[in-house]
Amino acid sequence: MGKSFGQKPATDPKIFWSENFKTGKLPEGWKNVDQSTQNIEWLVTNQPYPGSYQYQQQAPPIASKSRGYHLQFQAGYFVDEDQPRWIKKNWHPDTWMQTKSIDCSGKSSVILRFQQTFRYNNEAAAPGAGLFVGVSTDGIKWTDYNVMNNAPAAKDMFTPINQELNITKTAANQAKVYLRFYWKGYYSWYWMIDDIELAEAYQKDLSIGRLTSHNEEENTFTKTDVLAVTVKNSGIETIRSAFKVFCKLDGKREISVDVPASKKGIAPGTEITVKFPATDLTDRPMHTLNFRLKYEADEKESNNNLLVKINAKETKVGNLTAFKADKNEFNIKAGLSAFKVIFYSDDIFRIWMTPDGEFTNPAANDIVVSYAVKNPAVTSLDKGTYYQLKSASCIVRVYKSPLRFALYDLTDSKAIWEESEPLSFGAHTKQSMKRHADEYFYGCGMQNGYFSHRDKDILIEKGNGWDDGGRANPAPFYLSTAGYGAFRNTFDVGKYSFKENLQFTHNENRFDCFYFYGPSLKQILNGYTQITGRPFLMPRWALSLGDANCYNRGSKGNESKNYKGTGSTGTTPDVIKLVADKYVANNFPRGWILPNDGYGCGYTKLDSTISELHKRGFYTGLWTENGVDKIAKEVGQAGSRLAKLDVAWVGPGYKYALDGCKAAYEGIENNSDARGFIWSVMGWAGTQRYSTVWSGDQKGNWEYIRFHIPTIIGSGLSAQNAATGDVDGIFGGSDSTYVRDLQWKCFTPVLMVMSGWSKKDKQPYNFGEPFASINRKYLQLKMRMTPYMYTLCEEAYETGVPASRAMVLEYPQDKVTWDKKTQYQFMNGTSLLVAPIYKSEGKRDSIYLPKGNWSDYWSGKTYPGNTWVNNYEAGLEKLPLFVKEGAIIPMYPLMNYDGEKKTDSLTLDIYPFQKSSFDLYEDDGLTREHRNGAFAKTLIELDATTGVSVKINAARGDFKGRNLSRVYLVDIHQTQSPKKVSLNGKNLNGYSNKESFDKASVGYYFDPNDKTGIVHIKTQRLSTSANQLVYLK
Repeated sequence: MGKSFGQKPATDPKIFWSENFKTGKLPEGWKNVDQSTQNIEWLVTNQPYPGSYQYQQQAPPIASKSRGYHLQFQAGYFVDEDQPRWIKKNWHPDTWMQTKSIDCSGKSSVILRFQQTFRYNNEAAAPGAGLFVGVSTDGIKWTDYNVMNNAPAAKDMFTPINQELNITKTAANQAKVYLRFYWKGYYSWYWMIDDIELAEAYQKDLSIGRLTSHNEEENTFTKTDVLAVTVKNSGIETIRSAFKVFCKLDGKREISVDVPASKKGIAPGTEITVKFPATDLTDRPMHTLNFRLKYEADEKESNNNLLVKINAKETKVGNLTAFKADKNEFNIKAGLSAFKVIFYSDDIFRIWMTPDGEFTNPAANDIVVSYAVKNPAVTSLDKGTYYQLKSASCIVRVYKSPLRFALYDLTDSKAIWEESEPLSFGAHTKQSMKRHADEYFYGCGMQNGYFSHRDKDILIEKGNGWDDGGRANPAPFYLSTAGYGAFRNTFDVGKYSFKENLQFTHNENRFDCFYFYGPSLKQILNGYTQITGRPFLMPRWALSLGDANCYNRGSKGNESKNYKGTGSTGTTPDVIKLVADKYVANNFPRGWILPNDGYGCGYTKLDSTISELHKRGFYTGLWTENGVDKIAKEVGQAGSRLAKLDVAWVGPGYKYALDGCKAAYEGIENNSDARGFIWSVMGWAGTQRYSTVWSGDQKGNWEYIRFHIPTIIGSGLSAQNAATGDVDGIFGGSDSTYVRDLQWKCFTPVLMVMSGWSKKDKQPYNFGEPFASINRKYLQLKMRMTPYMYTLCEEAYETGVPASRAMVLEYPQDKVTWDKKTQYQFMNGTSLLVAPIYKSEGKRDSIYLPKGNWSDYWSGKTYPGNTWVNNYEAGLEKLPLFVKEGAIIPMYPLMNYDGEKKTDSLTLDIYPFQKSSFDLYEDDGLTREHRNGAFAKTLIELDATTGVSVKINAARGDFKGRNLSRVYLVDIHQTQSPKKVSLNGKNLNGYSNKESFDKASVGYYFDPNDKTGIVHIKTQRLSTSANQLVYLK
């Protein structure tokens, strides 16, 4: 029936109609016919099938003649994880694509040709299921041909089938002929079609077809393998003459078979199978088979060749057979398999393997942002049983028999990691290692509900819903307490088994892994983000609360009594009175708003809505359903500054999602002077460069809060600095769960509420008292701590270290932090320990305080370190929050939105202990000028060894709008009143009561009842370009 395409044919003069989809659009007059009534459509795309339920990976792209754009049906993506419901309802995604009428008049014979790849799942298939090509002269009555060619289920095709059908009986001499491509009866996965042609038939035309004896993958080779291919009579005369078929194996030996002449012959359209003599295929794990057909009377020779590669099911790398050093690169062979070990710096190297000696990099520059070599000094030495590759930071061992790899420290005596057996390859590539007795693992992107992975199997693939165990934003990266991290440079899905026998598998027949030697976890994140890109630095207003709904179809919220713009009559400007004005009236902090959050929501009067929202302290973003083609106008003219990409746009995940984030991010930056700010799901390694990642659509309840704590800190350990979930989910929720969820998320960089899905809308003022006041209190505190959080986000942008940090990131030597014991608490930077309440009770147990002393943020009570705190009283208004000794927390004046007030007064909240510092980062908060050096850093140094001195160093750097002078409000936490307080050597006046202190422009006041005692110090306006020193004795 079909043949695999191996050679590009010459132009065929017999072709009279063709379509190769090179415009990227559905051809004019073609139509989609959805038999399922579920709004399913074929599409024209230049992307491979993105993956879906039970097949969480991208399909091989269709390597057609014209390449690029093609016709694609994504049954598996449409059905996805709803397949059980489809089966229960007896639904099927039956849909066809129909061409416009084609003129075949004057054509006495008609051959239909096209190239195709497909993968199908025959589970619960309907009777008569198949992939059909139909031919009709009226678009009503169809002659259908099943074009599946007996291909097995659940198998990818790397070489497209070049399908030929003789449709002369229906189409010859007809003025109107319609074609259709009909997916019928299967729930998944895909069908890709390209280069469709109609041609008149040749008289004599034999074509070599497809390989039938072996699959492209997962073969078991023997010494007596029999190769078999199909040969088809593609002409209109019976073939009775003899012909010959050859096969050259791996470019070397050639075998052949003679097909004798026959009186009966091969009738037109008939396909036969040609078998070769038995041959030994055990000498190699993969073979390149080049078939060719020789028929003397053949009028068309372009279809007489077939090139196919076949692979063994699983093959292990053998012994080292060659080794060559070239500066920072080492070329290694083990038989046919080839390896490169490339050092990009002294602590970053790459192991790259190809089974057949031909190196490939399908991800190219999509994930990796830089392959730059930073002058590592690497030497190699033959140590007998292994080659030693030594840099200034670490040693890589290359064992010889069999070929294995290991990473050692500089002494070459301590193993960081070591392969327990050689790499295996085939349909999957697997690396096996020895696990250390006390080794723990983190990373793998956003794995809902998890952060510490020892003894678990972690899937590096999207899916499994949005709740606990869901994989909203996976990443092919992990890091280990042994002192290294590993990033697999691939979009193919994987599975990482962190059990006693470590195994790291990806569904590809190659191995490409970057390794980062720390040994600290922070150094590993720095290396990982050097290669895959730093976390983006959001505009400063993005740290404030976001609000989303669809106002074109009204709001379910509590509208003002006389306001009529609701329900089905709603329009985008309704957001102003329904939401924005209520934030103002209720005195609530706010940052941005998304007025069109929902499928088909759209928007009206965008420019005036954006302008009015900005007057009320909101920036405006837009929800993007399936593309960013309008972004130039939305950003450049109307002033939108945020894009949220939903499942219809990024849901396929992997490369598709990463490309979508990049397009939206660059759409903002290319049409304004603003920074890109994106929200998305289905992220991958590299998404941190562009987007906030959120965990999906969930129901607000106590369980939601519980599993999100490890989710967010786990994301941070993959450099996903801006990671979150909707406050109190989008469904369900309650007044109490809303408060508790909002409290702790105020100590993460970004947060958002989404209305329209629950009975009560999700604005923080909607639950009445005391809930509204508690919500306001925490949002106000988040606003005040903006300079602290913004500095942490800039640190993430520079180093990859997130603002929300697992305890192990700050206390890597403390074994208590390694496993799950501390998964329900985290550090906000180095100074604040947050222990969210995730149960319906007014207390919190199992709070671990590491070494050092800690102060209760609310009461000032001091706790010793290396301690578990149980029965911590925490009424609804109280989030367990502890401050580490030595903390310096900068705070802006209280404001409800970024820029509402000047920042020319700065509070420094200080907890004295020995020596510490905080390097405050500031820029204009809006533009990209910081990338050109337009920023300032102010080092604040604390010395409490003798008295307490606070040195505010002169600002380093400059930017437009920088405060040239400031009033400093310095709050020193101590239990005793100071004997004296000086500013730059001059004693300040002390005041005995708060009222007098508040009236004074300069001075200090000790309040013994403020927590456990605070010295409040107020300076005059001081230059930020000079050092300033506050001293207490």
